[in-house]
Amino acid sequence: MPELEDRLSALLTRLDGTPTSVDELSRFHGGAARETWRLRATNAQGQRWLVMRRDPASSLIDTSRAAEFHVLGRAHAAGLPAPQPLHLDQTGADLGAPGFLMAEIPGGHACSPFEPDVYGAAAAETGKALFTALGRLHALVPDAADRAALPHQDAAGRLAHWKAEIAAHRLRPEPIADAACRWLEASIPPPSGPETIVHGDFRSGNFLVDDQNRLIAILDWEMAHIGDPMEDLAWVMDPLWGHGMEGVVAGTCTREAAIDAWETASGRTFDAASWAWWRLFAGFQGLAIWITSSFEVAHGRTADPSMIFAGILPYRFHNRMVARLLKELTA
Repeated sequence: MPELEDRLSALLTRLDGTPTSVDELSRFHGGAARETWRLRATNAQGQRWLVMRRDPASSLIDTSRAAEFHVLGRAHAAGLPAPQPLHLDQTGADLGAPGFLMAEIPGGHACSPFEPDVYGAAAAETGKALFTALGRLHALVPDAADRAALPHQDAAGRLAHWKAEIAAHRLRPEPIADAACRWLEASIPPPSGPETIVHGDFRSGNFLVDDQNRLIAILDWEMAHIGDPMEDLAWVMDPLWGHGMEGVVAGTCTREAAIDAWETASGRTFDAASWAWWRLFAGFQGLAIWITSSFEVAHGRTADPSMIFAGILPYRFHNRMVARLLKELTA
């Protein structure tokens, strides 16, 4: 896309203070809330690879560029495996659509959540690193800048958010989602502890590992907010992201090992009393996202294969899972 390359060259020339060219521009497909592009920037100081995240024509999730840019900076500064954010464009004047630039973390790949045994013999160590990183995130105490930049949503707020998304995007009756919502509204748990920064989409597919399956980056922070860390634990442990493997979470380690690593790094205690609520909420959130995906496709706003797929297999998976959980909870 020569026009976009020219636009990015002009931006980087301005930011770097020296003539900078852009080439090797390519798009990664599969993101639900952002377009993600990789590019090479070259000037007299050398070459570097960057990543651009910007708003697409249609999205499953309405999120804030400024919030994602802020939380990336917060996580990167804290030493978490997160890309360094470089430039925020809230209007689209620089990037062609609202978004931001960040440094690439080289040498990694994301594993498909639908591929079994992706981490091989390193799975347990990958899991320990993964849940240690999540614990380190949840150990961060939200400061004034965090509270100004990130939305605040406790359990009731998160439930209300996804309930509204389903109401706005349903194409047909959704009896299982509605039943889940009624149970969740009637059973909202107290906080598991002090509020923290929540990643919001911490799951398989949003981590980068190297060729030895060592964790090197956590991606896709667009759903970050201040809330209850049990939300992240429930989402990453949701069976949809389990690579079809029994006895382990996220295709890595056992649930017990994951919780131990998380507790050690976070200094918090896993809240067993609220686990049933957050586990059902994870499935309800999934249904809301997949229902939104179907709506976008049905209204001709996108023909992205990942959006079409999201409204079929993941929707059916979570519909069955939520129905089973409701049966257990109301037996």
